[in-house]
Amino acid sequence: MQEPIEIRHLRYFLAVAEAGSFSRAADRLGISQPSVSQQMRDLETALRVVLFQRRGKRILLTPRGLIFQEHARAILRQLENFLQELNSEPGQLRGTLHLGVVPILNVPLVPQLVGMFTADHPGISLIVEEISSTEIETALEEGRMDVGLGFLTRHSPNLRYECLCTDEFALVVSEAHPWSNRRVIPLAELHQQRLLQLPDSFVMRRMTDEICRNHRVRPRTVAEINAIETLLRSLAPLNAAALMPKIALRGREGLKLKAIPLRGKKLGLEIGLLRLSDSAANTAVGAFTSLAKVAVPKLISQ
Repeated sequence: MQEPIEIRHLRYFLAVAEAGSFSRAADRLGISQPSVSQQMRDLETALRVVLFQRRGKRILLTPRGLIFQEHARAILRQLENFLQELNSEPGQLRGTLHLGVVPILNVPLVPQLVGMFTADHPGISLIVEEISSTEIETALEEGRMDVGLGFLTRHSPNLRYECLCTDEFALVVSEAHPWSNRRVIPLAELHQQRLLQLPDSFVMRRMTDEICRNHRVRPRTVAEINAIETLLRSLAPLNAAALMPKIALRGREGLKLKAIPLRGKKLGLEIGLLRLSDSAANTAVGAFTSLAKVAVPKLISQ
């Protein structure tokens, strides 16, 4: 008969995986190193797989260990939320919600969403992390995050993508830019124009590169800057422009920038929520999803 797996096995396993050492994991857990080693041997026996491999003095996870790590994190997160909800007042949600948001949407949307959500659900603790779309997808699949707010790439079959609104790329310039008074700019005119760009590790940069290829234009990249706020503040000093969704300027009115519409094809993009396909059982995720579906379109239209 297969030995049962207990919650402590999951906690000890994740501690070893994070520390890369049985002794360091034991120190963090406040137990002896032989006890941790024995618990991990028991876990491997129960699962009938090898979870760890030695690489010099470090303990690394095997491919099956990596799979187990993903599910162990998700199980413990669900258990924590379940226990908090169980001990709360009837009708009041409790727990922790880990939200990932892409940098360009953080200022325009997150302060208002967080304010509304915590007012409606004071028993839920929010953790907000600003990361890229690709990192959000990875974190969701690994169980390190509950829900994401970003651009809908629809890359992963394991995730559910829900569109909240649409936006379009525009040419963002300072009020002192020579084109600041133009009503619309044909995208073909961007050839060899001075642009500030995000690095190609950003999904948004890959989107703008595709737009330029589709229109057979090659702008002159003055600088690549990996922070949205810094990039926008650099437009005036560098007398340059940037290809950005219009929403980038929401909440940044003090920067005195303009988003000039572009004339071209396939300039639209979807903004929405990302979550695991089977996340319906998480009531905190459900509550945030319901709020975002109502609030985000209203915030965008203001």
